[in-house]
Amino acid sequence: MDERTFDYENYIQEQLRRIDNLDERRFAKQLLLESLGKVIAWSEQKYDALEQRIQKELDIPWKHFHICMTVIDRKDYDPINNFWFPVCEEDVKKKQASACETIYLAGNEKVCRDFLEMGILQGISKDTGESIRFQIRPSDKYLGSMCKLYKLFTSNHVPWQTVHMGHMERFFDLIPLTEDGQITETDWIIQDEKWADYIRRDVILLWNIRQFTVHSREYRVPCIDEVFYEHVFYLPREQKSEDGYLVDAAEAILSIRYEQNRIVLKTKEETLEDIAVYRLYQGSPEQSAGYRYPVLSNRRKDNLSARYSQQTGNFIQTPLELKRKVEEMADGYQMQVIGYEILDGVEKDYLEGDMNSFTGVRLFTSDTRKILLLRIKAKERYQEEYLYEAQIRYILSQLQLEFLEYRCMGKLEK
Repeated sequence: MDERTFDYENYIQEQLRRIDNLDERRFAKQLLLESLGKVIAWSEQKYDALEQRIQKELDIPWKHFHICMTVIDRKDYDPINNFWFPVCEEDVKKKQASACETIYLAGNEKVCRDFLEMGILQGISKDTGESIRFQIRPSDKYLGSMCKLYKLFTSNHVPWQTVHMGHMERFFDLIPLTEDGQITETDWIIQDEKWADYIRRDVILLWNIRQFTVHSREYRVPCIDEVFYEHVFYLPREQKSEDGYLVDAAEAILSIRYEQNRIVLKTKEETLEDIAVYRLYQGSPEQSAGYRYPVLSNRRKDNLSARYSQQTGNFIQTPLELKRKVEEMADGYQMQVIGYEILDGVEKDYLEGDMNSFTGVRLFTSDTRKILLLRIKAKERYQEEYLYEAQIRYILSQLQLEFLEYRCMGKLEK
């Protein structure tokens, strides 16, 4: 029996009932419960304190910086939701006429690939009933926000963890074209019923990041040979301890120090303008009416051994370790690694971890590495099954940051 789950007090109470002599029972109760009971309670308190200390020492540095994303219909956007915020503020402003419409494709990897390769989508003009053609392009609407987020992590010295881009990469731009190739503006409906089942119009992307501006207060810090200034920025009072903060610091910033309820920037500049701070909300997402699409995040299942490995920097690259990492990042999708292979070549149906390509980091210009192929099987079926392969690609993208000697790829087994 696990000593941590053993109910000492209840056990003693049951044993005391077996003593028929009331005086002896009273003496035994005083000795065992009131005397030894205090010793046991003190021991458990110290044990819990030691456990909390170990947990704190093995704390992962990015636990306050998890990124969550979802999509919603524009009409369902709730401006008072305290967890979800638009990736692009333009999405929630008054919609203006545009020659390019951005749509969301609720399809799996093959559907998205076929849609892009098709190149042209057929539609029907609502005004005239005539056929109209749309040029299909991958949308880069939200890419700038991702690049800025990566720079914020780097400048704030927070370890970068792969952001789940499953929703983001399903946005496509549709450009209506006339016969002579000129762009035109018109309202339209989808002609092909096949694509009508996948295309979602007027959808926007949300994440758990909110930007706000804070005012600085300067404090001169004495130094032997130079003068430095510490600019203190006080955080909102309603902040939560688990939320993370990123500062949009300029090049003049020498260091960033986070303290309780405030951020301290060290710089040589005597004055500093107000700065932008990004708050990363943690905890459970807040629900609002119409928020029905699945949530994708880079949160991991908490694991003490994993935290110890991260702290020491020692990674045992074994099949068991690979399975543990996949299960740790699987989130709500149940995945089973049924095997792995080391291969020389790539096949067409392999999934690749390419969700960090926007960072611009290429360690191997002429990539001759072998392929580390993970064979993954779904343990059950899901309502949002079209995102299952995207979840695998997210896992492969994070594994690629840790297993640099291989090209991490995967295959979903039926």
